[in-house]
Amino acid sequence: MDKWLTHNNFAKVLALVFSIILWAMVHLDSGTPVDSTTLAQPRFIDNVKIEVTGFDEDKYILYDLEPSTVRMEVKGKRIDLTTNFSDYKARLDLENLGPGTFTLPLTHELPPGVELISMDPSIVKVTIEAKETRSMPVTIVTKGEPADGLVLGTPIVSGSGTVDVTLPASEVKELSKVEGTVDVTGLKETVKGKSVKLTAYDMQGKPMENAKISPSSVDVDVPINKLYKNVPIEIRKSGQLPTGYVLTGVETDVEGVVLYGSKEGLEGISSYPLTVDVSRFDGSPETKYSVDLTPPEGFEKIEPSSVTITLHVMPGGQKQLDGIPVTLKNTGSLYDVKWIRPTEPKLSLTVVGSNEALEALQPENVQLTADLAHLGAGTHTVPIEVQLPEGVEMADPGLSMTVDVELTEKGNPASGVPVEPSDPADGAQSPDGNGTPSRQEGGGNSTEDVTSGNGT
Repeated sequence: MDKWLTHNNFAKVLALVFSIILWAMVHLDSGTPVDSTTLAQPRFIDNVKIEVTGFDEDKYILYDLEPSTVRMEVKGKRIDLTTNFSDYKARLDLENLGPGTFTLPLTHELPPGVELISMDPSIVKVTIEAKETRSMPVTIVTKGEPADGLVLGTPIVSGSGTVDVTLPASEVKELSKVEGTVDVTGLKETVKGKSVKLTAYDMQGKPMENAKISPSSVDVDVPINKLYKNVPIEIRKSGQLPTGYVLTGVETDVEGVVLYGSKEGLEGISSYPLTVDVSRFDGSPETKYSVDLTPPEGFEKIEPSSVTITLHVMPGGQKQLDGIPVTLKNTGSLYDVKWIRPTEPKLSLTVVGSNEALEALQPENVQLTADLAHLGAGTHTVPIEVQLPEGVEMADPGLSMTVDVELTEKGNPASGVPVEPSDPADGAQSPDGNGTPSRQEGGGNSTEDVTSGNGT
């Protein structure tokens, strides 16, 4: 211990400790604070945002404020130079200013006791332009696809579907559309009331930064449906009317139905067959009854679920028309055509209809057509397509009408009777002879089947 006390370094440290203790005792015991009233070194306050006052935002739009912040150099006592930077303010007064570009001085506000040495910049450039507001429809676009087996419906915007877009007057003419985007990726059910933010776009499809949209977003319903297809109703007839009456027409209260099902099933269906029972005729000119609809096998749903059928029935009878000309189609230029059966291109046909329709009906009102397309040399039995005036039907819907013709290459002898060419305008050949309709097995086909050329 004696050695430490006599050591030179130990003595120096001990003296320093006693000095510190004595200084603290003097200041603390006397209650004298550290002097904060002395002036501090000048301080720089950076990025002070310029506050705009006196500006009429309802009438004008402010842009191109250059710059938007300033740097202040200030001085003052330590106690006054607060570190709360929000106490340092730079202001730009735009009261009573209208449209135009201006270079204006800035004013400042500092904490009490603080003085401004300099402010950089002390003047700023600003552009003021009058506002214009235009009402625009809202367009909703979607991105992505819903879950498999579902199809996206048309998005529905709530309310009026329009918004107000406010822009500088010089930019209004560039406004093209207001659009919002909805992501439907993987959706499995309808979305209700989804809030969608809106953006205004110019003619080049770029967002317009200065546009103010009111409201800035809209609520949108996004329907998600099962795959469906609209198909027409195909009328098929069954049953018989009482003797002395004829069916002049069939009506349904809808022209088609909506079928829901798989993609493959929908691609394979083009119409919905609806069987009409004419035996439900109740004696009135218009017989109405309702039929429940069921989806075809493999389909999930059909809309509507029922349909109202109206049978138009009138008293009538039947009439035989003789000498109805048969027109050949697609005879081509490679073959000569010879009639085998009938020997003359004319047929007879018995029809039924209202008395008024039958009275006015003449052979020239009926069109009988045989199509020779895709036929080569040889003898062919060709089905007849029958087209009847409205209100008239074939007396025997199951009747299949055919003709036999022989095609021979031009310049080669034929086995049949020479054919006298008819007037080129009707495209028919005119040998002599009569045709005989042949009955198809399994009668009961509708007039539509015969008209479309079905049959043998």
